[in-house]
Order: sequence, then structure tokens, then C-alpha cells
Amino acid sequence: MIIKRLQLHNFGVYAGDNEFLFSNNKPIVLIGGMNGRGKTTFLEAVLLALYGSNSFAYKESKKRSYPQYLKSFINKHVADRTCSVELEFEINNDSKENYIIKRSWDGNDNRVSELISVFSNGVKNEFLTQNWSMFVENILPSALSSFFFFDGEKIAEMAVDSSNKQLKNAIRSMLGITVLDVLENDILRNIKKIEKEDANVNSVGIVQKLRDKKDNAIAKLEKIDLEIERCKQSLVEDNDNIEALHQLYNAKGGDAVEKKQEMMQERASLKSDLDSEEGHLYELVGAELPFSLVSDLLQNIKLQATDEHNDIVMDEAVLQLDDILNEFITQYDKDPKASIDFLNYVKNRQNDDYEEPLYNLSGQALFQVNKLVEGHLNSSKEEAKRLLLQKKHKQKQIAELDSYLSLDINEKELKEIHEKITEAEKKMVSNQVKIDSLEQKRRDVNSEVTATTAEFNKYVETYLASVETHDKAERINKYSNIALSIINKYQVALQKRKTDILAETITACYKRLANKKNLINKIVMESESLAIKYFSEEGKEVTQDSLSAGEQQLMVISILWALALCSKKKLPVIIDTPLSRLDSLHRKALITTYFPNAGEQTIILSTDSEIDTTYYELMKSNVGDEFTLIYDEQTKSTSIKCGYMMGANK
Repeated sequence: MIIKRLQLHNFGVYAGDNEFLFSNNKPIVLIGGMNGRGKTTFLEAVLLALYGSNSFAYKESKKRSYPQYLKSFINKHVADRTCSVELEFEINNDSKENYIIKRSWDGNDNRVSELISVFSNGVKNEFLTQNWSMFVENILPSALSSFFFFDGEKIAEMAVDSSNKQLKNAIRSMLGITVLDVLENDILRNIKKIEKEDANVNSVGIVQKLRDKKDNAIAKLEKIDLEIERCKQSLVEDNDNIEALHQLYNAKGGDAVEKKQEMMQERASLKSDLDSEEGHLYELVGAELPFSLVSDLLQNIKLQATDEHNDIVMDEAVLQLDDILNEFITQYDKDPKASIDFLNYVKNRQNDDYEEPLYNLSGQALFQVNKLVEGHLNSSKEEAKRLLLQKKHKQKQIAELDSYLSLDINEKELKEIHEKITEAEKKMVSNQVKIDSLEQKRRDVNSEVTATTAEFNKYVETYLASVETHDKAERINKYSNIALSIINKYQVALQKRKTDILAETITACYKRLANKKNLINKIVMESESLAIKYFSEEGKEVTQDSLSAGEQQLMVISILWALALCSKKKLPVIIDTPLSRLDSLHRKALITTYFPNAGEQTIILSTDSEIDTTYYELMKSNVGDEFTLIYDEQTKSTSIKCGYMMGANK
């Protein structure tokens, strides 16, 4: 995957239209700018274009909602409140495929909504537009994006994290274990919820044992109020859960499955039309269309037959002239010699021009030849061309539908997600029904506080409900704990399969970057805890504390480099402030070794204190595109200038 273009409209500090164009003639792209000039905004724009609400930048932000996150990027210093980000990239598999993803939104609306358009090889693709989240997950899963797009400041924070929590999370993402963590947390949360509900029911049973009419009525009223509030909160949570499941369902190809029958019907209709048009084409080929191969000969036949027809008409006219002349002489001409001479002249001329007929066509035959030459043949040719063009267009449409129908979609996984959606919707409906019931019950209890029968019946009903709820809670707890045990065993088995290869790759990457190549000879990763240990050539363990700050940061970069390599994704790398806390020796190692080899395209977002003139000269041979971000204090906006800052332009 190679990024070809990033276009920003009123995005963040970039006012108006701004565009980065990448020629990709060398592996490194250098974008320079002082702090606050739009480097991090560039990284966020790429993540937003690719992932939208699945971007880790959004998830790490403090925005309460995705629309609020979108609105925060609209430039505050321009009258135009529309905002967009457009990313163009190429994927080079067997052949180059070009994609453009554009996201736009309007800040004038009270409710910000996002409009997405996707173009494939220059043509808008409605299928990809509707299923972009699923498509991009196949190219670069959002869980792995932080291995390729990262901030150097966060690398420095990870380096001093003695618990290695962030690194372990990154490793778990690459190994695919974070999915198990989510599942485990959901089960634990469900256990706590059931235990809490069970306890609430029991407490209600105790309260309802009170015989005092007034206190009992007040207690029940307060309990119902709390229950209504809890159910309403549960409705909000259920709605969020359903929305997340729907997004996951779409990302996994759910829409494509639901539209499969519709696409198959569309394909059958196109195939029927194609067969019909081919039949029409065969009819033309079986009729007059082959004559177009000898159109010049038909034209000559027409001319020759016309001449022959004129000669026949002339001969008939000459035969009539004798009778006409005799009639004329009798009535008008007393000296017929001149008239007889004229008649003889006409006859002699006709005899002199006489040629033996070549085709001797009848009048009907000549009419058909004229009709064929003058228009019918051309109209048949045009109809044939039209049918061939339609045939090609429909074959292309059928091929696109076949491509969509052949998408590799895990229908079993989709079925499981759909079942979860169904269950969540049932739960939501059940909660709404429960709220309606509770509100009615509240009115009844409030109006019947003095009715002893109502108090007694309420007590019995609650007691029975508490028994049933308690039994249900015990069953859920039992099977939930069994599921947790299975998840833990599966997680350990999965980690054992992959950690050795990852550790070897980390070792190789670190040795390429480290200055003290003899300090660490081997890196080992424990399969269960994912703890990383370093060993010298003598086999002695090297503690993390014994590494300098720069060596620790290089180790983190080596781990991320190895994670990217082990993911086997050929993707660009974007690094924001990559050298912030490194000394000169470690900076040189990154510049000469890591940057040119981090990916097919490495985009570096740097300040002048990181990539200065000295380091620029070291990496110059590997640098292709260069940009400088220029900030205008009057307009409060950034513009893009070709060439790197500090006059170090090529």
C-alpha cells in the first residue's frame, strides 16, 4: 500500500484546500514543521480517512462522541464550515489498484453527520462506499494500525514504562489476543451485573417483609423509581451495544451477505439481457449485416444496375417515338425530314451507347439494392455496434458482481454476531416493556398505599421473582466461570505458538539498530506473561534498568518494527516526532537503518531540532518527497510548501 495523495479542506489548522502529493520515487517522505503547525493533524487525518470511528486516535481522544470528534477538526478561522479529508492510495498485488476514500461533514448542522465516498480506479464504487470498514480491515486491521502509524513521544513513554503494559498490549493486538480480553471483560462484567441484580432482589424481599402499610408503600415506591432509572440506563447501554454490534456486523461483511440474493438476481437479469442482445446480434449476422464486408461492391452493383435500368427505359421510349412521330407528321408537319433525321439520330445514339446488361436486375431487385446501400446496411452496422457495446458493458457489470459474490466472508462469524444483535434487541424490547410495566405499577402503588391486599400480593410476587432470579444467577455464574477457564487456556496455547518467532524478529531488528551490538545477544519472550527478557553473549540476563534511555527507546522501536514485519502487511509507516529523546548515535541508527527499511513508504513528521541539516544530509539519498508546513499568524492557518525546512532543499 502506497499513499499517493492527501487532500484536506478546512481540516484542523489547514484552512481552505491543501494537498500533499507523493511521487514515491524514494522510500522516505519528509514533512517538516515547528510544533503546532499540523504534523500530528496529518497523522490524524490519515487515520480518520482510513478508519473513521474505528481510528485509535479517536478512541484515545477525550471526545464523548464521534460527531463531536469530527466537529473538533473544523477550522475555526474560516467562514466556510464544511470540512473534508480525502486519501488516495495504491495497492500493488498482481496489478495496481487505485483507491480514493473521502469523508466530509458540515459544521453548520446541529447534528454532524459524515458522508463517505469511495472510488476504485477512478470510478465511484457503491459497494465499497457501503462496506468500507469491512474492506479496510482486510488491508490493515485497525488493531494493527498503531504498529505502522505512531507518535515518537508515545514511544518514549513506552520505553520508561517498567511494567511494559503498553508494549504487551501492542503484542497482544498483533497476536490477536485482545479479542479474548474483550470477551473476558464482558463475561466478568455480566457476572457482576447478575450478582448485583440478585442482591437487589433479595434486599427487596427483606424490605417487603415489613407489615407497616405506610412504610411498605413508600419502600416499594422508592424501589420502583430506582428500578425505572436502572432500566432506562440499561436501555442506553443496550442501544450503544446494538450500534457497536451493527458496526462490527457491517465490518465483517454483513451487508454484503444480506445483499447477496439481490446481487444474484441482478446478475441473472443482466445475463438474461446479455443473452437477448446476443440473439439479436445473431439475427443481424444471419440477415444483411455480412453485406457490410462488400459494401463497395454493392455500391458498384447499384450504379451499374441503375445505368442498365435507364437503358431499358430509354429503349422503351425509342420504340414509342415511331408512333408518336407518325402522329405528329400527319397532324402538323408538312415537311417531316427534320423530324425523321432527329429520330434516326436518337436511335443511332442509343445503339452506340448500348452495352450488354451485366446484372439485368428487375425493378424490385434494384429497389432492394438501393434500400440496402442507402441506409438499411448502415443502420444494421450501427445496431450491431450498439449491441456489442452493451454486451461489453453488461459483461463488465457481471464481472463486478461476480467479484462481490466471491468475497471471502466468514458467514459463521456473521451468524454469531447477528444472533448477538437479535438477543440485544430482545433485551432492549424487554427493558422497554419492563419500564412501561414499572411506571404503571408505580401509579398503582402510589394510589393504593392503604390497600393491605395489594401489599400482600406484592410481597408474594416479589418473593417468587427473587427465587427465580437467584436460580438464574447461579446458573449464569457457573457457566461464565467455565467460559473464563477455557479462554485462559486457549490464550496461553495461542501465545506459545507465536512468541518465539516474534522474539527472534525483535532480536534481529534490535541488532540492526543498536550501537552496542554485544550488549544484548538474544531477546526472549515468555509465552504466558509476554514478559520480554534480554540476554548477553554470555547468557546472562540484562535488566531493562541497565539500558540507557536511548537504548530502551530503540528497543521499543525494534519491537514495533518486528510487530509490523510479523504482521506481513506491506504498508506505509508514518512516524510523528521520531527522534525527540534520542541522542546523536541512536538518531543516526534510526536515520540510516530504520527509516529506509521501515516500509515501502516511510513518512516522517519532524521538527527542525530532530531532522536538522546534519541528519538531513545523512538521509538525503533515501528521501523522495519533501514538504514544509508554513504557519501564517494573520490567518491562523498552515500552508504546504515543497522542500524541507532550514534551506536544506534538494
